Amino acid sequence: MVEGIVKKIMTTGITKYAKAYGVPANEVQIKVTNNPNGTVIYTMCKQFKAVEEVSFLQIMDKKMDLFQYEALANPYLKKSLEMYSNDTNDDIQNVCTFIMQVQNNIGLAFYNGFKNGKNVSLAKELSGLGL
Repeated sequence: MVEGIVKKIMTTGITKYAKAYGVPANEVQIKVTNNPNGTVIYTMCKQFKAVEEVSFLQIMDKKMDLFQYEALANPYLKKSLEMYSNDTNDDIQNVCTFIMQVQNNIGLAFYNGFKNGKNVSLAKELSGLGL
């Protein structure tokens, strides 16, 4: 259930911004970084280069989050960043994940600076978090 919701939201955002940027969906990523205030920061990227910071509502392409999906996504994404940070013995401010469309699935690529450290499917990452 959680995987389906997250996949739908991220696919919606990637498709929306691919159209806006005039590129195929496989060239658009959502970069997620830690926000020290307790949430995460979403940045839309084209070919892994930052284009613009966006809100979760913009990714969802909605005016309101009636079902509180952001409240579900933020802790999951923050925990993923924390786990990767711990695995690499690096500060959480130095790590990020790119959420991207890989064929018909959603994948995550974790980076420590510019070093690619871990690529996983959305399903595998969620199961690693116990969801």
